[in-house]
Amino acid sequence: MLSGITVFLSLLAATKIRPVTAQTFSLVCQGNAGYPDVCDTFSYVNLCHGVTATLHYDATSDSGTDTQRRAAVGCTGSANQCNGQAGVQCDEYPYASTYDGGLGCYPDGYQGQDQLALSGGTHCADSVQNQRHGQAMGQFYGTVLHYNNGQTFMLGYQNDVRGPLGEAFRVSGTQACPTGSGTDSYRFRSTPSTPSCPGRGYRRAIDDSSSSNSTNTLPFQILFHNVTAESGRVVTVPYRKEEADVVEKLLAVGQPIWTHDDDGNGVAEKIVTSNLMEGR
Repeated sequence: MLSGITVFLSLLAATKIRPVTAQTFSLVCQGNAGYPDVCDTFSYVNLCHGVTATLHYDATSDSGTDTQRRAAVGCTGSANQCNGQAGVQCDEYPYASTYDGGLGCYPDGYQGQDQLALSGGTHCADSVQNQRHGQAMGQFYGTVLHYNNGQTFMLGYQNDVRGPLGEAFRVSGTQACPTGSGTDSYRFRSTPSTPSCPGRGYRRAIDDSSSSNSTNTLPFQILFHNVTAESGRVVTVPYRKEEADVVEKLLAVGQPIWTHDDDGNGVAEKIVTSNLMEGR
């Protein structure tokens, strides 16, 4: 442990990560195989509220994590505005199958550098359409992403044809956007629906892996364990001279390397910044 520092850091050889290129999942918004209601969920959150169309697939997610993410965005229990409505299901975006799902509250296992989405929305979508879209996503994860954990992918519209809301937005802009109060089957959230949000805004710097010998210039994984930092905490990260280029790219001096929004109000209560120190 580094003297006087409450964060345990290690420059360790990480598991090699296969280089990835962002793929695009094209939403089918028309025809017998389409799911326009699901397209409208995406349009509402992405076009009306500006939430990213780039997501990060979670290959480690199980039904428990999916449920936690759906709860955080308001798709379970009394928060679910679709309760009691026949023929519809609560459809969320970002998806619970991604690290961005659940307003970024459950990112355990994410080892990328991107900031995860911290807001999202729900929509009461036709049940058959919702299931059809889920099957298409499952196939995409397997055949296109090859279940590669953390793989970045983007959402788009097949043939640039949107659902009804998306097409109305094309004509009228934000005037076409629902109020999102839940009374019109849409709801937007930037604050989690649940009191539990263990890891919102958690970030880890990572790239390809390497050993720490001087002939290998690939970056190192920065691992954070049991972080209990106070606001403004500065972490000193020692490094070897031959590692300088790669370490400094990962940890710019004075920039946040870890943040946490404890109560989900959009303000980071805990911020860790880096202070690089050349090692022997």
